[in-house]
Amino acid sequence: MTTAAVHRPVGVAIVAILGFVQAIFSFLTGIALIVERNNSALHEHIDNSSGAITSYGVGAIIWGVIAFFVALGLWNGAGWARIVVAILQAIAIGGGVYLLFAWGGTYIWSGLWQILIALIVLYFLYGARSEDFFASRQR
Repeated sequence: MTTAAVHRPVGVAIVAILGFVQAIFSFLTGIALIVERNNSALHEHIDNSSGAITSYGVGAIIWGVIAFFVALGLWNGAGWARIVVAILQAIAIGGGVYLLFAWGGTYIWSGLWQILIALIVLYFLYGARSEDFFASRQR
């Protein structure tokens, strides 16, 4: 008996593509920070030394590489990647709640948007079609 192939849901594809975009921008930001680490205008703008800027650049490159592999994992239906993204979204929800109650004012909208986006991502990754997709990849 054969089972029908389960196609990648659009929501999972959207989250994975956004992950790839984030990875690219993070990687390029890291390279730009390292290349411009001695730029005096940059030093004044962010009030940090060349060494600190280089460290931020290396961190951004590392984050970009990690984000790339997580996005690739989502694209391929890896359960571990879905768990990583779920944990990050739970942290984002916590941050949004913090903005709602600790800061108030105009930050209320930032907190609400942060919570809403995280819930949408979780829905994309844990909806019924997504469950079937990830389950079919675990076999």
